[in-house]
Amino acid sequence: MKRAFIISFILALVLGLWINNLNSSEDESLRQSMLHNEIEREYIVYAPEDLPANAPLVVVSHGYTSSAETIMSYSGMNAVADKEKFLVVYPQGTTDIRGNNFFNVGYDFHKDSNIDDLGFIKALVKKLINEYEVNPDHVFATGMSNGGDLSYLLACEASDIFRAVAPIAGTMMLTTVEDCQPEKPMPIFSVNGNADDITWFNGDLSDEAGWGIYLDVPYIIDFWVNLNNLDSYETMELDDINTSDNSNITFTRYRSNDSNHEVWFYLVNNGGHNWPVIKTPYSFWDSLLGWWYFNPGNKDVDTSSEAWKFFEKYIN
Repeated sequence: MKRAFIISFILALVLGLWINNLNSSEDESLRQSMLHNEIEREYIVYAPEDLPANAPLVVVSHGYTSSAETIMSYSGMNAVADKEKFLVVYPQGTTDIRGNNFFNVGYDFHKDSNIDDLGFIKALVKKLINEYEVNPDHVFATGMSNGGDLSYLLACEASDIFRAVAPIAGTMMLTTVEDCQPEKPMPIFSVNGNADDITWFNGDLSDEAGWGIYLDVPYIIDFWVNLNNLDSYETMELDDINTSDNSNITFTRYRSNDSNHEVWFYLVNNGGHNWPVIKTPYSFWDSLLGWWYFNPGNKDVDTSSEAWKFFEKYIN
């Protein structure tokens, strides 16, 4: 697992540098910053043309070692925002003691960090609500890996701000679960691969990988099902649209007749540490590295579009 992480880290780092260079001029006008706890925090805002007042806001957070530019490039969330007319913000993590970009969600090697990413995201949302006149009741969060972990943390600690969250390849640290007491029910949209070599599907109760103790995915799903008082479910196999990716998706929808707070769980069978897309963001000719990095991932759903369909249920 450690070897796999090192390989993934190197690839993510190189890919991030490539994407940053590719998009530097395009994103410069979108990049903004704010002072939080005496630290200059950066973020990228994407506002579609003719964004109406009272539009929803979606916060999209990157993974460990990654960047706001990188997740903006591969998630395809801007295209969904163009179609559905909502504001998107991509917060940028700070640099940890290892020299990597991160969000502070309680990893063991961040135990001495005083970075308050929870407070930063809350302050950022409030700032954007005022500046762009977005609807404060229609704020959502998603993210990949470390960003998915952050989404779970926001579900626990910022349910007064967020209406629903969509962690992708994310997990919950043991401490997050123990302290999780949201003020109101929190709908959850989760995507996890059972062959993920970074965020282990079966968790890591012995802290073998050094991130700290975190729970298995089935436990986490049950945790939110119980917290939302859901008493029924249905499971279906989604169409295996692309058989060349060697994976398929089992979708389980948990619900209750007493509320519309649901949990949607996409289990990517034989899926790795990926953000599923219908089409690989980079062709072989555009970027050999980008194509090689994203090509092995599942291609049976467009994660951003599916997450938005879920979020849209909570716009009243």
